[in-house]
Amino acid sequence: MAGTTHLSVLLVEDNPGDAKLVEHHFDSSDATYFVDDVELTHIESLGAVADVETEGYDVLLLDLGLPESTGLETLDRATEMVSDLPIIVLTGMQDRRKSMDAIERGAQDYLPKSELDGDRLVRALRYAVVRSRQQRALRRRRDQMEFFNSILQHDMLNGMNVIRSRAELLTETLDGDDQEYAETVVDWSDDIIDLTEKVRSVLKTLSEDGMTEMERRDLGEVLDEAADRARSMSDECTVDNHVMGIQVEADELLEDVFGNLFTNAVEHAGEDVTIDVTATIEDVVVRVRIADDGSGIPPDQRRRVFERGKKGSGSSGTGFGLYFVDSMIESYGGNIWIEESDAGGAAFVVDLPRAE
Repeated sequence: MAGTTHLSVLLVEDNPGDAKLVEHHFDSSDATYFVDDVELTHIESLGAVADVETEGYDVLLLDLGLPESTGLETLDRATEMVSDLPIIVLTGMQDRRKSMDAIERGAQDYLPKSELDGDRLVRALRYAVVRSRQQRALRRRRDQMEFFNSILQHDMLNGMNVIRSRAELLTETLDGDDQEYAETVVDWSDDIIDLTEKVRSVLKTLSEDGMTEMERRDLGEVLDEAADRARSMSDECTVDNHVMGIQVEADELLEDVFGNLFTNAVEHAGEDVTIDVTATIEDVVVRVRIADDGSGIPPDQRRRVFERGKKGSGSSGTGFGLYFVDSMIESYGGNIWIEESDAGGAAFVVDLPRAE
């Protein structure tokens, strides 16, 4: 917490001796080494918290044994009362299991009173404040992405569907160049609608802290459905899928993930590309290899193609496809990278969690 020299601490402790000890630790030379000043406010019960303007404090030090409640019930009640204030638990017991339970239920740290000193106490306070600010920033980012997602859904998607439906009507009533122009509007509308849906999927995944609803997926069936996209782009495209009987953990967007990899191969390796698909089980992950016989990707560009907005020199797309692929695979807890294929082309290698 660079630049922070002042901490405002609210202590909830019913034992005057323990409260004095905390104050002593804050006055020690170990504490002043990390902060210039600690302002301590001491109250003796949870009920008194309601009378305090907690927004002015950086952290709450909470004794678990209070007149109103004891143990983790005290933490639960305090969390409800000061939801935005980081809480550090103070306790007279050394219970490792209870310390883990406290962390899981929202405490930033768990400090036995017998082990306290100025150094440990102030370090815990500083780290708690830093973590709390990071968590608030993540919540703000999630709220922002949910807001943008709703805009895409209610404004952009709805508008594009209206444009597409009107253009489709025009294709039925016009002829010649005018009909061709209307068909172009329909095609572009389909592309924009598809892109918008993918952006919404990524936003939804990121707004849920990088987690997605995982389920068992039959990898062979997913790859077959995704490969149909490549075959639809070119009658000369050949996809040999050798994957059968393997289950992975992913969501319904896994077809889109592999679909983007197959269509990327057709766009960059040529319409007569041959794509060979294999998979091996590596302990708890499944490793999928999608290899083509195109011109390949230079080693210095292999990581960059997954960056937002990056695309090959011959691509007419937005550069979103592989960024979408990378984002979704990361949300599954997997990984993706590029190697050279046996035929000298590109081989996209994907690790996915293996279904139990």
